[in-house]
Amino acid sequence: MEKGRGKQARRIEWITFAFALIVCLIAGWKIYRPRMGEETVAVITVDGKEIERIPLSQAENKTFSIQGKTGKPVSFEIQDQAIRFIQVDCPDHLCEKAGWCKEPGQRAICMPNRTALICYSSKELS
Repeated sequence: MEKGRGKQARRIEWITFAFALIVCLIAGWKIYRPRMGEETVAVITVDGKEIERIPLSQAENKTFSIQGKTGKPVSFEIQDQAIRFIQVDCPDHLCEKAGWCKEPGQRAICMPNRTALICYSSKELS
């Protein structure tokens, strides 16, 4: 009789494990799935004020500076529907090292210049 209980307990453990695995996979898929049909929009802010809003799917490959608008010596590069910091005059250049921003939720911030680059989905901004 003891053997029958052990097999049943193992079966319940496996069923519980399989259920937990399925729940985790579904949760992961919902969180990390590509946002189909949503456009990524890059928003550049300085001192908390929006300077530029760039729909990345429509943006042409280019390099540009916001110094003329803000007085901050900060430049950006857009390439292949992604954007990043380039050429900043801060001591550590961490914002440049952050790399490309192309998916909603990705961000890079230059603290000395109080400049933020944050990518949003178009639905978040509407």
